[in-house]
Order: sequence, then C-alpha cells, then structure tokens
Amino acid sequence: MDVIKLHYPLANKQYLTEKTVIAMGFFDGFHRGHQAVLQQAKAEAEKRGASLAVLTYDHHPALVYKKIAPHDKRYITLLNHKLALLEDFGVQKVLLVNYSYQFQSQTPSEFVEHFLKRFNPVAVVAGFDHTYGGSPDDNMENLPKFVNGAFDVLTVPALTQDNQKVSSSRIRRALDASDVETVNQLLGRPFQTQGVIVHGEERGRLLGYPTANVEHSEYQWLPAIGIYVVTVEIAGQKYLGMASIGRNVTFGDDGPMTVEINLIDFNQNIYGEVVRVNWLAHGRGEIKFQTADELVTQLGKDEAATRQYLKNHPDILH
Repeated sequence: MDVIKLHYPLANKQYLTEKTVIAMGFFDGFHRGHQAVLQQAKAEAEKRGASLAVLTYDHHPALVYKKIAPHDKRYITLLNHKLALLEDFGVQKVLLVNYSYQFQSQTPSEFVEHFLKRFNPVAVVAGFDHTYGGSPDDNMENLPKFVNGAFDVLTVPALTQDNQKVSSSRIRRALDASDVETVNQLLGRPFQTQGVIVHGEERGRLLGYPTANVEHSEYQWLPAIGIYVVTVEIAGQKYLGMASIGRNVTFGDDGPMTVEINLIDFNQNIYGEVVRVNWLAHGRGEIKFQTADELVTQLGKDEAATRQYLKNHPDILH
C-alpha cells in the first residue's frame, strides 16, 4: 500500500494517472460504518478496474477550528494502526492529508478542481454525513453540483445498531463508560491498543500477581478506570490476561495512571516488547482496599472470572 503525504495547496501536477475510486473520511476506529464505506468503494474499484484509494487526515480536523481538551485529542486508532487496518482491507493508496486551515478553507469547486481531480477519480465514496470543508454545506449532498459529471459521487447511508448510528463518537462514549463489549460490536473486532512493556513498582510480584506494565501513547484513547479481561499479543502469540487501568489507590491517592496486566499462566521476561492488547470485557471498577490481603483476595476472584471468560470464549486465543 502506498501512502502519499499531502500538504495543501498541492503542486500543480497530476499525482496519479491510473483510474481510482476514492473513499473519503477520517476513519478513526475504522468501525463497521467506515467498513461499509470502504466495502462500497472496493466493489466500485473492482467493477471499474480502478485502484482503491482512501483520502484521510493526519489528525483530528476539529483541531483547526476549536480548542480541544487533552482527553478529546486522543484517537481510537492511532495513525499507524489505522493505516495497517486499511492495508488489511485491501486499500492500495492512502492520500494522507495534513488537515490545515488552508485545506479546510477551500471552496467546494477548489476541492474538486485543485484536489480531487489530481488523483484521477472515476468515483468518490463517503458516508452520508461526511464534510470536506469549513461549511456545513460542504457535504455529500451538494458535492455533485461542483463535480459536474467529471466523476461519480456515491453516498453510503448510516449503519445502525440498536437503533443508533454506528459512529466514532459513540465508541468514545462507550470507552469512557467501560463498555468495551459494545465497542467491540461497533468495531466488528476487539478494541486493540499497542504499547511497550516497561518497569513499574513491582507491587504485583510481591502480592503473587506479577504484572506487565504497558506504556501507551498519550494520544491513545483507553477504556475507563477498571479491571478488564484482555488478550495480549506478544511476538505473534496471544495470552490471556486481566488488566487494570487505574492509579493503584490501595497504595496511595496520588499514583500515576497505569495499565498493568497480569498474564495468566505466563512466566517470561518481556521488558521492552511492543505488545498489542485486545480489550474483551469489563470486570469491575477500581476499589481502594484497606489492606493488601483484601486486594489479594479480590485478585483471586478476578483471576477466576478471567479463566471462566476463556472457558466461555475459547476462540479468543486463536
């Protein structure tokens, strides 16, 4: 898959000469609604003998027009993960745009003439609510007026689940509510994050529950504080684990936020490994125990629940 990094205004040249079908969107999370857009674009590309391309952005478009709280600057899928998902889907070219004020300020005619046409589309595809400029009127309903038949404009309707639209905003709300089960239904796959194993306080080892401390990017959207059933991919192999996101409040109120995972029936030194964490189910919230013994008792219950989850879902390690 070719990734073409773009900054507006573009150079005065034709960037692609082969026919393309371009799917447009930010695609944070690459959820089932995004996949429906890509599926239609892929079918069109195959039908027309064209390359499948995606036009997407290097950061949240909202950064251009408003101040965003640090929490909301995070992503469901960081850029490298999103690109990997697009490649797995069969995308051949990614038009990765630096979303700037100048890019956003194009008129619809400029977007068509000075941008889209440089990539030789026979069709562009996007979701019904996709916008491509600074005005609400810069939408898919109005785009054909400015294309003037130069290529087809195809709009994909909303995908719903439980009578609500499948959307990135809905997934973010579910993550903040610890509801990873709903997140996984909306994504069509387990929610996955990536991090590196680093040294921690090693309290878990002293308690009989050693943990792998996974350091994530500050821009990764994580589930809310609590205990979760996870699998961890290490060097291509999956292992069962129980993960804690929290501040270790039993040992103090001012601890840093950490992601610590006790890997079940695992005894290897994995410091420095880059791992992938698949978040499968929420177990409970974080509890401040009065003694370490109370914590150990609860960890035993958490381990039993995690092992039972594997018995009920034996395919999670495959």
